[in-house]
Amino acid sequence: MNKKGKISVTTENIFPIIRQWLYSSQDIFLRELVSNGVDAITKRQHLSNLGEVETFENPRIDIILDRKTNQLTISDNGLGMTAEEVDKYINEIAYSGLVDFVEKYQEEGDPKSQIIGHFGLGFYSAFMIADNVEIQTKSCFLDKPAVHWQSEEGIEFEMTAGNRQEVGTDIIMHLTEEAVETYSEFELRSIIRKYCQFMQYPIYFKVISEQIDEEQTDQEETPINNPNPLWNKMPREVEDQEYKDFYYEVFPDGKEPLFWVHLNLDYPFRVKGILYFPKIDLQYEKLEGRIKVFYNQVYVADNVPEIIPEFLFLLRGCIDCPDLPLNVSRSFLQDDQYVKKLSGHIVRKVADRLKEVSRKERKQYEEWWQFLQVFVKYGMMSDQNFSDRVHDIVLIKDVEGNYHSLKDLPEGEIYYTPSETELSAYTAMAQKQGETVYLLDQEIDIQWMSYLEFNSQNKIKFIRVDAEADSGIEKDVDKKDEELVSQYISEIEPDQYEIKFQAIGKDSLPLLIRESEETRRMNDFFEQIKNSGDQQAIDSIEQMMQNDPNKPALIVNTDQPVLEKLQKLGKEQASELTNYFLKLAKLGQGSLKGQEFIDFLELSAKYAFESNETNPE
Repeated sequence: MNKKGKISVTTENIFPIIRQWLYSSQDIFLRELVSNGVDAITKRQHLSNLGEVETFENPRIDIILDRKTNQLTISDNGLGMTAEEVDKYINEIAYSGLVDFVEKYQEEGDPKSQIIGHFGLGFYSAFMIADNVEIQTKSCFLDKPAVHWQSEEGIEFEMTAGNRQEVGTDIIMHLTEEAVETYSEFELRSIIRKYCQFMQYPIYFKVISEQIDEEQTDQEETPINNPNPLWNKMPREVEDQEYKDFYYEVFPDGKEPLFWVHLNLDYPFRVKGILYFPKIDLQYEKLEGRIKVFYNQVYVADNVPEIIPEFLFLLRGCIDCPDLPLNVSRSFLQDDQYVKKLSGHIVRKVADRLKEVSRKERKQYEEWWQFLQVFVKYGMMSDQNFSDRVHDIVLIKDVEGNYHSLKDLPEGEIYYTPSETELSAYTAMAQKQGETVYLLDQEIDIQWMSYLEFNSQNKIKFIRVDAEADSGIEKDVDKKDEELVSQYISEIEPDQYEIKFQAIGKDSLPLLIRESEETRRMNDFFEQIKNSGDQQAIDSIEQMMQNDPNKPALIVNTDQPVLEKLQKLGKEQASELTNYFLKLAKLGQGSLKGQEFIDFLELSAKYAFESNETNPE
C-alpha cells in the first residue's frame, strides 16, 4: 500500500484558518488529540458490546514526551483505522468520522453513548506545534492491515503499510523548535491537568530523556487524570469529606469550602456537577477559572457566561453538560434557547441550596453570611428570578451584632452605618431616638440599597445615620447670632454648607454635618468609579456633581452653648473655636483626613493644656 497526494479540503484555504483561528489557544491541541483517543476507545467498546469486534480490557491513553528525538506521541488502544478510513477522515478535512459511525450504529445501541469526536479537524491541531506528523494505526477489524500516514505541514501526505502490532492509534508529532522550548515536562503536565483532568479513561504520561533509559519502566504506573470525577456519583452516596477532597483536587488553594450544591439531572437537561460556596475574600478576587465547564468529562472552558450567569462566577466548581451544542472547536455555544433554560435551572438549584442551608443550619448560616453576602447581593441585582427565590433568606446585621431577615424589615426609613467604627456619634443619636441601625459595610451595598428601594416600590428608604433628616427641631435664633456663626464658618470653608439651627440634644456634638442621602450615595459611587479608572465615567459624574445645587447641611446644635461661647470670645478665639467644632463634626462624620486631622490633634492638645492651666488640681 503506497499512496501520495495533497490533502483534500472542502473549502479553499481552510487549513490556515484551522491553525490560526479555529484554535485560539495553541495548548488546545492536546485536548483535541486526547479527546480523539477517548472517542476511539468509546467506539471500540461500543462495537465490542454489539459483538462486532473482539472484547478488550484496560482502555488507556499514553502521552510520551521523547526529549532525545523531540517527539510527542499520543497513543490510544481504541478502534484504530483502516487505510480507507485514514483516506476519508484524515485526507478529506472537515468530514467527521462521527457522522458515519452514528448513522451506522444509532439503531443498535445506546442513543446517549458518549461520543465527542470530530476526528479530522481535531487531528489537524497537531500541526500547531509540529512540522511533521505521523499516524501509526491498526483497526480493530483484525483482517485489516496496519497503516502509516505521514505529512509535513499538513499539506502533502504519504500513506504506506504500518508497523503497529496492537489495535489502536499513535499520533507522533515531530515538534517545531519553538514547541521544543515551550512544552517542557512541567508545561505538559499543566496542560494535561487543565484539559484532560477528568477524561473518562486513564491517561499515563511519561518522559524519555538522555538521563532516563527508555527501558526503565519498573516504577508503578499511575494515571495523571481522574476518570471518575465525583459529580458522576449520586449525591446520597457522597460523604462530606469526599466533597472537600474533590474541591482541593480541582482548586488546590487550601481554603475549605463552606458548603456545596451537587447537580445531577437527566431531565429536562442532562447536567452534572458540583458548585462550591467558598469563603469569598471580601476584597475583589480574580474570577478566572472558578467554574470549569466540561462536555462528557472533556474540558471546554472556564466561566462560560452563556451557561453560567456572571454572578455565579463568585462560586467555584465543575459543570458537565453532555448535551451542550458546541461547534467543532468545542469552544462556543450555538443554541441560545437551550442554554438559557439550562442556565435558569442552575440558578434555581443554587438558590434552593441556599434556602435549604438557611432553614436547616440557621446558626451556621448566620456565621457564613459574611462570606455569602457579596455573592447573594450581586446575584439579586443580576437575576430577578434568583432575587425572588432568595429574598426571604437574605440577612442584614445591626450594629449590636444581631441578624435580621430582609423580609422582616419595617417599611419606611431604615438607618444604617457603613462601618462599625465610623459615625459612632450619629449612630448613638439614632439609637437614643429608638432607631435600629444596620451595618452595610460592603462596596456593593451602595447599589444594593438602591435596588431594594426600587424593588419595594419605595416602601423602604435607606438613610445613613449622618444623612440630613427632619428629626431635629428647628430653632429660631437671633439674626445677629446667625450672622456671627455664618461669618466664622464662611471664613474657614467659604460657601460649603447650608447652615441650620436645630435642637438635637445635649449629648450631641456642637456642630454636625449632614447631607442628603442621594448626594452622599452619589459621592460614594463616585469614589468607586475613581478606583475603577474609567476616565469617561469619572468626567461624566464630575460634571453632574458640579451642577448639583445641594450643599451639605451644617447643623448648629442649639442644645449646646455654642452661640454663648462665640459671643463671649474675641474674634480670633471665636474663629479658632469654630474651626475646632467644625473639625470635630468632620471627625464624627468620618471625613477628617490628612493635614486637617493633624491640625485637629494639635488644637485638641492646646485646649487640653489650657484647661489644665485654668483648673489646676
